[in-house]
Amino acid sequence: TFPATEKSSMDFVYDSFADQPDKLPRDIQYEKLLKFIHAYGQDLTGLESQLEEPQTDGWDIFADPIRLDFEPRSNETLEDILGFVNRDNKIFFKLMMTFPAIACELQSLVAEAKEKYVPVLCVFGEQPIGSEGRESDEALCFGRILPLLQDLWNYCERVYLVVLHLIRQLASLYSKKNRKKSPLTAYLNVRFAPIWRTLAEALGVLVQFDEIVRQNEAFSNCATVFKRMMRTVRNAPEKYETDGPSAKRFEYLMQKLEGDLLDDLIFQNCVDREFDERSCDILVRDNAEFMAEFFGALNSLYTFYTTENCVEINKRHAMVGFCGLFVMFSTIFRDKLRKDAKYTEMLTKVWGLQKQMSLIHLGSTYTFHIGEWLARRIPDFVNVTFKTRNADISGSKTALLHSLADMDAIIMEKYNKITVWSSRLESKPSIHQDHQDVINVQARLLVQGIAHAWEVSNLLKSFLLVHMVVDSPFNRDKILAAMRLVEMLKAIVATYHRKSTTIGNMQSLLVDKACYKISRLISPLKQKLEHNQQKLDDAQIDQLSALELMIHVLQGAPTKTHLLVIKMALCVAQQKTANPIIDTQALVEISGYVRHLELIAHFQGLVSEACDCSILYYFEELLDVYFKAIVKSPELINSLPYITMALHDAAPVLLKVQHLSEAEALLNAFVKCIIDKIDTEITHPVKRSIEDELRLHIHSVVLGSDSRDISKIGHFRDWSRFVKLPTFNFFGQQVSFRTAITEYLDEQFYNLTAISSHDWKTYEELRSLAKEKYDLSLLEVHLPGAIIEQGLDVLEITRNIHVFVGRYNYNLNGQFFVEKPSTTKSNHLHTIHIRHVSNSIRTHGTGIMNTTVNFVFQFLGKKFFIFSQFLYDDHIKSRLMKDYRSFLEQRDDYKGLYPFKKAEKFLKDIKKLGVTEDGKSYLDQFRELVTEIGNALGYVRMVRSGGFRYISESIKFVPDLSNVVSIGEAAERGELPEHTVSAAANLDALLNDMITKFSEGADYFKMLEEVFYTEMHKEKNQHLKNFFIILPPLMLSYVEHIITCKEKVQKKSKEATFTDDGFALGCAFVLKLLRQEKQFDGLQWEEGWNAYYDANLEVSRAQIEEKRAKDAAAMKGKKGKVQPSAAVENEISTMALSQNKILTSKRECDVLWKTYHSTTVFFKDRNSQDKKDDEEEEEEEEEEEA
Repeated sequence: TFPATEKSSMDFVYDSFADQPDKLPRDIQYEKLLKFIHAYGQDLTGLESQLEEPQTDGWDIFADPIRLDFEPRSNETLEDILGFVNRDNKIFFKLMMTFPAIACELQSLVAEAKEKYVPVLCVFGEQPIGSEGRESDEALCFGRILPLLQDLWNYCERVYLVVLHLIRQLASLYSKKNRKKSPLTAYLNVRFAPIWRTLAEALGVLVQFDEIVRQNEAFSNCATVFKRMMRTVRNAPEKYETDGPSAKRFEYLMQKLEGDLLDDLIFQNCVDREFDERSCDILVRDNAEFMAEFFGALNSLYTFYTTENCVEINKRHAMVGFCGLFVMFSTIFRDKLRKDAKYTEMLTKVWGLQKQMSLIHLGSTYTFHIGEWLARRIPDFVNVTFKTRNADISGSKTALLHSLADMDAIIMEKYNKITVWSSRLESKPSIHQDHQDVINVQARLLVQGIAHAWEVSNLLKSFLLVHMVVDSPFNRDKILAAMRLVEMLKAIVATYHRKSTTIGNMQSLLVDKACYKISRLISPLKQKLEHNQQKLDDAQIDQLSALELMIHVLQGAPTKTHLLVIKMALCVAQQKTANPIIDTQALVEISGYVRHLELIAHFQGLVSEACDCSILYYFEELLDVYFKAIVKSPELINSLPYITMALHDAAPVLLKVQHLSEAEALLNAFVKCIIDKIDTEITHPVKRSIEDELRLHIHSVVLGSDSRDISKIGHFRDWSRFVKLPTFNFFGQQVSFRTAITEYLDEQFYNLTAISSHDWKTYEELRSLAKEKYDLSLLEVHLPGAIIEQGLDVLEITRNIHVFVGRYNYNLNGQFFVEKPSTTKSNHLHTIHIRHVSNSIRTHGTGIMNTTVNFVFQFLGKKFFIFSQFLYDDHIKSRLMKDYRSFLEQRDDYKGLYPFKKAEKFLKDIKKLGVTEDGKSYLDQFRELVTEIGNALGYVRMVRSGGFRYISESIKFVPDLSNVVSIGEAAERGELPEHTVSAAANLDALLNDMITKFSEGADYFKMLEEVFYTEMHKEKNQHLKNFFIILPPLMLSYVEHIITCKEKVQKKSKEATFTDDGFALGCAFVLKLLRQEKQFDGLQWEEGWNAYYDANLEVSRAQIEEKRAKDAAAMKGKKGKVQPSAAVENEISTMALSQNKILTSKRECDVLWKTYHSTTVFFKDRNSQDKKDDEEEEEEEEEEEA
């Protein structure tokens, strides 16, 4: 026995069949499986919701490197497709071989035209954005495209031949002789609609060629220039390595080609051909049966294309071919249609099509207008029938523009439809939904997407082209409306791409379902004919053969050739007989399934063609407004990836260009233009706006309230949308606003923290705010900490170089700067030494050395402008010229020495012109200017020395600089890992660079000299040649200044200083720059100055000795020890003070000259060009003296 339990009923599992006797066990298990799958799906959804990034089965069209190709393919020939079915019915077999073969030939020609010729013709004459073509370029462009025009010439001849053959074949079939008892009699009731449509497509291509060439003015312009060039070649053939007959023959062929291709005759040459072949008894123009069939086919095509529920996708482009077919009919039977009422009615219907389809896009910005084209092709019929033809044509364009006035409502309607369609296509079917219903829904959605794409595509192209044709300007709202249409088109492409895996798995099911539906409809008809096979007439036998052929072909791949054979067989099966085997309802169903089969099998190509946005290349100016609108309305940023994806569509067309020397020139210029516009119009404004937003937020926290005026802001913009936008690809370049903003803020915060290190806390708060507000992970600024005696920061000095040179004095020998006491209130003075510069370079890197030179260059440029203005002044220039002329005239009297008195008098006379509030004359201010120039150069020298010190400290661990072992080569020999070898190679490169800099360095003085030399020696700066004459009084002013400053050191005055070597360095640099060293040396100012001081010293000593001698003689006569009188001692003391003053001046003069000669060493490295310039200056000087 078993122990009893409380829930014994749960211990047994009852038979499900007994519980549910009305259900089969299979159905019960199926329900359980559905419940399990449903529960499992809910579990996966719950797990997915917990992940940061959702895991979907869709593909991201912006990131995936591959895509699936669903185009059906087959290697079967037409004969293989037909197989051995109905080979006994020879007439049927021949027809199924003949007409489909011609149609396939025309289809291949149409595909060749779209792939090879149309894109090249559309872009002919286009120049890369930003470039301008010249007349010589026009001849080159035409010469480069001439081989393609020759191929196009042969292509057109091939199309003419195939069209001629097809027309004759149709005329042979639909002829009066077949009305009598004939094997072809039954086919007089058959209308091969696919053949007529294929013929219309071929004629549409010819019309497209004509319109593109006619509307593209580049063809006529380039052809004119090319012919002009050929006339030149013909007149002088030997100059161009040819002969006269060849040039004439080429010119004749050129004229023939121009007449056939460039004179709007491509289509006309096709329809004007002689179609009758009387030798074979083939009549076309006088064939009433063929004329009736032709007219009936036009009526059928018109009805088909104008039906509202027409499933023809590209109706607009098909209408071009239909118009071409209509004009062909009008041309062939022109004489018989003069007073034909039915034809006039048909013409009126075709003329009215321009109200429905005013402008049809042919490529680029070229359009096809039905009314204008008919008026040009069949003017005799149009002029008689339509008296207000011009008003009708212009009215159709205006009506189209008015119909698109309310674009917002139209776009909203399309947007809602596409949104619903996309949601339904991407939604998962219910587990309770029948799988047959799922397949039917997916098939309808697949076709609906194609229809939506063509509707939006036609709307976009009509909207853009009608504004261009009627010259109506675009405003911001219209441009944004156009971009929304583009976004919808690419959203459709993205939807198909995301569902590509599902569609790939389901396409075969959809194709099989369509084939099954067709087979199920025609199988009873086939069985009915087979049941009465013995009583069938010829027409019914052909119908039976057609049905058998359809069933046979449906078993193969749905390629275009297979589908063409199916359509042709269906035409035979639906022929008009007394008792038609296929009723109207069945025919509509079969035709619908065949069309759906074609759309499902070739949906990918249809979607790609419908969503092609290459037209945007020709309206790229609109993108400026669109990009600016994105910044003003950040909610538009989500459309940017779709717009850039649309711009990719221009690449296949632009890469086919043949009139330029480089095939990628157009595309590269276009890509660069768009990238620059994105950077200029979006990235830079957004970066600055986010930075301003962060700063204002921090300031509002610091100040306690927002400092902005809310009433002036307008509306707040959500800049986070730009940061959240995923990275997308644009022609191989990754566009990421997050990365660009992050790098910009990193750079800004680092630089500003490095310059103002005391604000580091503020920028740390900005980083935290950027993370919190925009989820930006900015880098931490790990600046090296300050060390002992870091001193002033070189970057700060460099940024304020104009202030630094005026507040600091330079010492040449010690290579340091000391702050002027008069510029600070502190009791301590700052000094700048080489070690301080070295420490700053260690902190910021060697790049600050070049930055320093750049800032000094800008500073010197401003100072030399003031320098030039002073020497250009009339008072200064005239006085200098006068003194120099006087010196030259009296040089022998002065023994070649520039007189001290003349310099002293110049100094005094300048003071008479006026002084500043602090007692400085104009010459003193000029001396300070030269000193500041020298201080700037001294700062450059000190930075260079600091760089040497930094490098020497960095490489002090290298044992022998003359024999550095290559660590990279040693790592390779040791077969170390690749990353180790790479790191060793980087170390070798770093060592070599530092050793080179340590051994050579950079001569910054030479660089600055070369930069300013050209400007200073221009004709407008001739007044600078007098600079060397002003140096004597300028040096006197410096000596007086430095003596005064040193005397104030003991008095602890604010004006005290003990060094100011910047003046000597500035004088040496300017003399070198102006190439006036020899002229200044020719003054012998140093010798003259020393001679003056020596003479004064001798006079002073002699006077003192004489005074003492006289006093001693006076005391001799007196008895006793007599002291010198107080008056005499005071007089001698006064004379001694004068002597000491002369000695002090002489000592400072000697220091100045030694400093000056020391600075000239920096500029001794002179090349041959300098010597040549000096020689020329000496010759000019000699000429002036003469």
